[in-house]
Amino acid sequence: MNRIVRLLCVVLALLMCCSVFMIACDDETDKDGGKQDGGDQGGGDNPKPEVYTVSYENTDIQDQSVEKGTSLPKPNDPNKNDHVFVGWYTDADYTQKAVFPITVNSDIKLYARFYTYQEAFQIARENTIGDDVPGFEYSYATNISASIVGLSVTGNTTGNAKYSTIGEVSYYDESTNSGALLPDGSKYKIRRGTTLQNISVDEAGEMKNYSVEQVDSSYKYDSSSLAKAVFAYTDDQITSISPTNQKNVYKLNTSTSASSVISLIINCINHPVIEKLLFELPETSADTNLYVSFNNDKLDSYTYVFKVSVSALEFELRYNLIFTDIGTAKNIETKSFENVAFSSSEINLIKNEASAIVNAFKNQENSGYDFKVDTGVDFGATTGEINSTFKGSAFRKNLNNSVFFHNDIEIDSDYKNSDLYKDKKVEDVHIKLSKLSNGEVHIIEKKLLADSTQEVENFVDSDLTSFYLFDVLTHSGNYSFAEKTTENDETIYTLGLTNSGVVTLITWLNNSLDLDPLDKATVDVLVYGDFNASSVLINTGRVSVVVKNGMLEKISVEVEGDFITSFEDSVDFTNASNAQIKLDMQITVNEDGNTFVPFDSVQDAK
Repeated sequence: MNRIVRLLCVVLALLMCCSVFMIACDDETDKDGGKQDGGDQGGGDNPKPEVYTVSYENTDIQDQSVEKGTSLPKPNDPNKNDHVFVGWYTDADYTQKAVFPITVNSDIKLYARFYTYQEAFQIARENTIGDDVPGFEYSYATNISASIVGLSVTGNTTGNAKYSTIGEVSYYDESTNSGALLPDGSKYKIRRGTTLQNISVDEAGEMKNYSVEQVDSSYKYDSSSLAKAVFAYTDDQITSISPTNQKNVYKLNTSTSASSVISLIINCINHPVIEKLLFELPETSADTNLYVSFNNDKLDSYTYVFKVSVSALEFELRYNLIFTDIGTAKNIETKSFENVAFSSSEINLIKNEASAIVNAFKNQENSGYDFKVDTGVDFGATTGEINSTFKGSAFRKNLNNSVFFHNDIEIDSDYKNSDLYKDKKVEDVHIKLSKLSNGEVHIIEKKLLADSTQEVENFVDSDLTSFYLFDVLTHSGNYSFAEKTTENDETIYTLGLTNSGVVTLITWLNNSLDLDPLDKATVDVLVYGDFNASSVLINTGRVSVVVKNGMLEKISVEVEGDFITSFEDSVDFTNASNAQIKLDMQITVNEDGNTFVPFDSVQDAK
């Protein structure tokens, strides 16, 4: 009995040991993630993922743990005081830009790159208009408004410029002015090789001026405008750049003075009163602000704002420029000028045709014309413009190889005693210069109560007396362009004056427009003063000959530009100074000359 009991105890003990061993094996299997017989590591539906670290260097952004295979998006732009965030890079030398999204398969370091505002602007400028940029385009607009004593006037310019490294034309700029503050018309700049054509037309589309200059091979923008801060300023001229409350918009501070800006504006606008008020402003009265926007390493836009608010004047100029097609090279199409001749041979053909008609008029037995010549020398805002007007009529008869003439000349100017030449006996006069039938030449001073006459002793015939102010074509030098247009029975020949041609013309007028025909003054008076010929620079210069039914009808001259001149013994301008030059000359054929016969007596000539 005892044996049986002991045997049962042993068997029970063995069974208990087996149970403990099996439970222990099950627990071990669970700890090993279900590994059995070297089977699959997954071993179930909830595998443990691999995790990697993404770190953001040069920033305060915290490192990030990311599971393997995650698509990492571009993080928010980090900030750094006084710097512009440029972008994310995958190396510390900033040679490889990060391209997002990034698939994470290992630990990643992203390096944030920053530039100072000055560095960012210079790099954006280089990427926009630099030497390695094959092309770009920009549109621009200038809006000017002024209010003086309740009168408001405006002026507007819109333009577009293109640059390209391919094609015949590498640079083309076209702009149009409108409004009372700016001279109406359009301007074109066309660069072919190193030759830059400058073309101006009026509001009717007629050519005003044409010139050619040689430019550097790098010329690809007009740096003479209000956009100099973008196109031309060096690091020294841009003293600081600071952010604004608008994203990607920065304020430029430059070393340019307000007076230099005012001088630039005065040269652009077309209003003498406002010119004078601007010129007299102190430096502190002008508020100038320049803004530039750039993003993704390129310039987007530029804005220039100039404001004046004083008791006599409210003035604002706003210039805006927007870049497009940066980095794109393309063939540039320009405006065509189909009726205009630019080659010297073509110009001479048109000039000779016009000259033949003018000479045919001179060779008529009888002829007559009315004339009016307005001259102007404007020293800007310092004192206003000095004007003179010569108007009247001229008649002549070719008889027996002699030219008999009767010139009626009325002179009104700002050169007289009360103005430019005080106490020099320069007076406004009305005279008649007449060659009588007996060959005597008399000068007659027309007066309110009684005329005075005097015979011109030892008179020598000249074109100036025989054809008073008529020979414009022969005193205008060479021409820069020529245009011939015909409509119905009217043909107009337009000849463009060069700078040297204007020098020849106003030199002739200085000698021909006699402000003291009675020789009473104690000073030698010249309408354009003692000017510096090399300083003459015109923006409008043309001579027009109008023909109707094959006969001369009109000759006109228009000149506007700048030069340096002085007036010896004058009140204000004895020293050479910059001034604007103006000339408007009209010669209109009249029918009265067809029946002119020389007078037999002075009394008849009166």
